[in-house]
Amino acid sequence: MADQEIKNLYFSHAKVWSLLSKINKSKKIGSTYLFSGPQGSGKEAISIKFAQLINCERHLEYPCDSCASCKRFSRLQHENLNIILPLPTPNNSKNPKNFIDKKIAEIISNEISFKAKDLFHKIKIPRANRILIQSVRNLRSNIYLKSLTSGRKVILFFDAHILSRGQGESANSLLKLLEEPPNKTTFILVTDKPDFLFSTIRSRCLEVKIQKFDQNFIIKWLKLKNINESHLLLIAGLSDGNIHHVKFLISQPFEKFLLLLGETINIITNKNSEEWRTFVLHYSKMIRQDIELFYFHFSMLKIWFQSLNRLKMNLVHLLHKTALRNGMDNVIKKFPNADFFEIIFEIERTRIAPISQIYMPLELTNFLIRVKKHLEK
Repeated sequence: MADQEIKNLYFSHAKVWSLLSKINKSKKIGSTYLFSGPQGSGKEAISIKFAQLINCERHLEYPCDSCASCKRFSRLQHENLNIILPLPTPNNSKNPKNFIDKKIAEIISNEISFKAKDLFHKIKIPRANRILIQSVRNLRSNIYLKSLTSGRKVILFFDAHILSRGQGESANSLLKLLEEPPNKTTFILVTDKPDFLFSTIRSRCLEVKIQKFDQNFIIKWLKLKNINESHLLLIAGLSDGNIHHVKFLISQPFEKFLLLLGETINIITNKNSEEWRTFVLHYSKMIRQDIELFYFHFSMLKIWFQSLNRLKMNLVHLLHKTALRNGMDNVIKKFPNADFFEIIFEIERTRIAPISQIYMPLELTNFLIRVKKHLEK
């Protein structure tokens, strides 16, 4: 990441960074932290920079980025850094040490390289659904070994809430480590779903709450990427402070996406059986082929309707200063008694429905029916 991006990250999360800097200066670094906050709020980036800070050789307010330790951290290749990720369920291997096949190992290596270049990169491993107990057991077998370098070992658990999946074997195995943590070792659990963690784990953590990015950070970040000035407010408003949304929005033809968003809103606010059928088929297929894209589309719908609801209530929202305002005015005029709050609830309910393995064609059809009901109140 560019130096200015890092500086903007510190500035955007100034209160959090001030706390972490004071912890480092006090030399009373805890054994377990929980970094919680919304998706795309920079939690993983902050956790990496904090790990870098407490191993920096110059003991400044920020990592110096120039000492030998900082340089190795910038490549995510420091011997004191260990990142634990969700992984695919392994095949029934008789050798517990070889639970990651060569193909997945290569993907992990590439994803870590991408993360080193861009701390906002979200690591994605195909079919990753668990933090494996094998990962925690490997950690336990190695963590008590004496480090060959000075500094403090830092173990980062990304998407730490996944520890609790299944029977919670991974969480229970980690708990034993947290109860008797090794010297000069810090665990940092990073998650946007802290309530999913076992209470026995959460109670052992000092929680650091990280807020979503404000619109000023998003706009500055977009300017660093030389994004068209006419798109800045639109992207910042649709992102709702989520840097992953921002990156997705600028990775595709933006005008084409706005047209698609407008068409989707027209479909769900107009009762046309043929268009409804197309909507259900389109999103059912998307769920099967690219679930993340489905989540993104419904997140954009939710943000649009949240902005619409604020407009109806005479509350300010960034999207009211953009070309999307006209569409919102038209919907309010057409459905003056609509319950937009309930529609927002229905969008979120349908967005997360695939997690429960619900039959989505039926759920999507019922979604359209429920939205129509709330529009015509």
